[in-house]
Amino acid sequence: MQVTPVTPEDRHCVCWYSRRTPTIPPGLGLHTIMDGQLLYCAHPMLWPIVGYEFDVTNCTDCDYFRPARPATPK
Repeated sequence: MQVTPVTPEDRHCVCWYSRRTPTIPPGLGLHTIMDGQLLYCAHPMLWPIVGYEFDVTNCTDCDYFRPARPATPK
C-alpha cells in the first residue's frame, strides 16, 4: 500500500485550530496564502504570542494538532 504524503497545508486544513482570513499582514514574510487567504493557527496557547505571524509550514509535527470533527450529513 502506498502512503500519500501529507503537506503541512493539508494537515492545517483538517486541524481544529486552523483558520483563514482575507486580511494579509503588512511586511509579508513567511506566510502561507491559499486561495487569496492567509492560513493561520488559532490555538489559544500560540495565538496570543504569534498571531498572524505563525507560518503553517511549521504544522508538520505540531504537538497541538487536533483533527476537526467530520461534517455531519444534513
